Amino acid sequence: MVRKPVMFIPGFPGSELVQTSTGKLVFPPDPFDLLSASRRQEIIDLLIGPDNPPGAIVAGEPIRGVLGITKQAQSLYDILHGTYGYTIPGGGDFRPFGWDWRQAVDQPAILDRAEQVLTELQDGNGGAKVVVIVHSTGSLVFRRLLETRPAVVDRIEQVVAFGATWAGNIVAIDSLVNGFEVGIPPASISASAVSKVIRHTQAAYDLFPPDPAKTNLVGRDGHPLNLFVLDAPGKPQAGPLVDLRWVPAGPSNNFMRQRAADADARMGARTIDIRIPGGAATPPITNVVGWGFTTATRCVMSPNGDLRIESTKEGDGTSAAASASWLQGPSVRTMFLPVGVYPTNGIPTFHSRIWDAPPVLQLLDEVLLDHAKGPFVCAAADDGEMIDARSDVTLRIAALGPSGGALPNAQVMLNGITVHPIPLQGQPRIDVRMPRTAIHPGIFRFAADVSWDSAGGGREQAKVVVMLKS
Repeated sequence: MVRKPVMFIPGFPGSELVQTSTGKLVFPPDPFDLLSASRRQEIIDLLIGPDNPPGAIVAGEPIRGVLGITKQAQSLYDILHGTYGYTIPGGGDFRPFGWDWRQAVDQPAILDRAEQVLTELQDGNGGAKVVVIVHSTGSLVFRRLLETRPAVVDRIEQVVAFGATWAGNIVAIDSLVNGFEVGIPPASISASAVSKVIRHTQAAYDLFPPDPAKTNLVGRDGHPLNLFVLDAPGKPQAGPLVDLRWVPAGPSNNFMRQRAADADARMGARTIDIRIPGGAATPPITNVVGWGFTTATRCVMSPNGDLRIESTKEGDGTSAAASASWLQGPSVRTMFLPVGVYPTNGIPTFHSRIWDAPPVLQLLDEVLLDHAKGPFVCAAADDGEMIDARSDVTLRIAALGPSGGALPNAQVMLNGITVHPIPLQGQPRIDVRMPRTAIHPGIFRFAADVSWDSAGGGREQAKVVVMLKS
């Protein structure tokens, strides 16, 4: 079977950084290096300081996993290799593109290299156009590639975007202000040190929601995205790249103000659709939007600049659904995907990464194997509630047409749970609360029947299997 060439662009900070003089990883750091206080500080200084000489640190591959325990890019590679036969690593049909996330997402050297990888991949596969898979911040790198290098459009067949950050990412603000611990103590970098590193990375500011005075931050439902709001009713909303009260006072933090201003100049004005210079059409984009996993979805700034991060399950753990679903246009189909527990080989299994969910295979079949596009119907149980015997259980259901959008007059019947069908009311997804009293003890398996109006009259139906452990 001839496979379509595939290029993968990871998110922030999803790429290795390598010290060229030693060949050692600077990020993610070796746990043994983190046990040494001096080496740990050296790594922090390398990440913060400018490359001296230029090229002292270069981007490596996307990070496959952490400590051999948590899979990152490797979980996607497992699917591409095991299901579709791609040769990873070393194959000519797949190229991962690691990028230096300390730089701007549209830093010329990054875009030069991305264009080169596309060219080499296409030329190495007999001129076949490339399928580009992007994750999280990789969507912004890719968007800026299209907007500044329109010639690459002719090299791209389709795009699959997982948990994209089209309208910004609150996790970036949280990471910059509060940080997060890297590693496992004592072989770790503290959250405060990580925050210091991220404050020096331009891509973090590029990830902030854009200026609402320049960008119409309204979702497909007509409501404001509300990713960043002011805790001051009645005052005009400003974006975090413009209203800089959150930046600590003093000249020592002027570099933060400069990075925010730079991001606003390049990224503050954004359109809801990708507009390519010269009028070329945007390649078809399958935009996969997850919801069901705790995600930072809103940042509230007080009058004195204090930030409060609010988290809900309206995201995939990395990107808020409001931002990931913001992109529109004739080339874009947005497919909502429940993140949670699916039955896998008869066992209720939690899939924490957006591309791990079993229904994603339908979308990849359509893109990579040219299978006919069909209705996208799937359901997953909330991972925390389903194992808590004291909690009711949320069942998340997606019911979308082949091009995205709600299936007409869709409704769901939870066999053995509900008596009457539950209408989706014209929405492509729904959260259904199931009383714990309706769920049998032990392992409980039931079918949810989703039905909708067919194009030729009558009703169509799809059955999804749900498993719970109570």
